[in-house]
Amino acid sequence: MKRQFAIGLGVAAVILTIPFASKLPVVAGLFHSDVAIAKAMQHPKVQLKLLGEKQVISKDAQGKEVISWNGANQLAVQTGDVLRYRLMGKNEGDRPVKNLTLNQPIPKGTVFVLKSAKVASSQPTQITYSINGGRSFVEAPTVQVALASGKVETRPAPAEAYTNIRWNLPNTLAAKAPVNAEYQVKVR
Repeated sequence: MKRQFAIGLGVAAVILTIPFASKLPVVAGLFHSDVAIAKAMQHPKVQLKLLGEKQVISKDAQGKEVISWNGANQLAVQTGDVLRYRLMGKNEGDRPVKNLTLNQPIPKGTVFVLKSAKVASSQPTQITYSINGGRSFVEAPTVQVALASGKVETRPAPAEAYTNIRWNLPNTLAAKAPVNAEYQVKVR
């Protein structure tokens, strides 16, 4: 009689365990999703918008050149036109962003206008450039040039060689704070 009771409890334990075990993946999934939700809440959100504008040069009443920018939705451009790209962003999160990096390729069919990259921010920003499609960045890219004498010389990279621009804001970007960067290119 004692044997039957022990077997009966064992069967009841197995029967009670099966429904519970079948729900374990769901419970485990909930624990993992809570962790994922918590991690997502810890990551700030930086919203970015890219705006292209065409340079328009006109003359004022005194005959002095005045530069303005046309930002229409559809811009007709020609060889020689200068375009300004503005990368406008904002930390939409509730937490600061540390060490924000913005990377922007130079559009095909254009040439970077040297020294035109800047950032509208009160914090220090390191601006670096790539001449190899974004694989590496330096502040002043250089190239090796073979001279007629056969000697090889290191020179500053020409504007045509630039492929990417990177803005690195090493300090924190506060919650709800804006960040704006820009650069200019010339249509080939």
